[in-house]
Amino acid sequence: MRNYEKPVVIANDSLAEGVYAASGSASSSGGSGDDCYTVNAYIHQRPETGRQDYRIQVNGVHAAGDGHHSGKQHLFLTFNQPVTYSSSNGTLAGGNNSNCIEIAYAYHNNGNDNIGLGDVVVTSGDGLEISGAVLTCNHDCGQH
Repeated sequence: MRNYEKPVVIANDSLAEGVYAASGSASSSGGSGDDCYTVNAYIHQRPETGRQDYRIQVNGVHAAGDGHHSGKQHLFLTFNQPVTYSSSNGTLAGGNNSNCIEIAYAYHNNGNDNIGLGDVVVTSGDGLEISGAVLTCNHDCGQH
């Protein structure tokens, strides 16, 4: 049996603008893990004089092969270092002061729909990078 080797993430801004990842089974909050969401997250503002936070634009695409709707989502953002959550259009559900935060949202999405989650604002040390983004689906909008 081979020994486990921890993967290494190397940030290189010249290769990609953001992190693109499909949803998976990362949720402990009821996500289905069937890859119906694709999410894009990228840092569009970094700390400057007078503003010491990072602002991350997050967008999702709901492409449900079976046409289901969604009424609740959980976003998992993973970073290369611990972050402190400041604000978003959702509610912090876990992970504050760690390298992975969970944010709960309650948007209605049709089977094929775009979801603009807006800015997620966090504080952290210099050199923050996003290393993963997952958006889970509850498969039920509560309406139909």
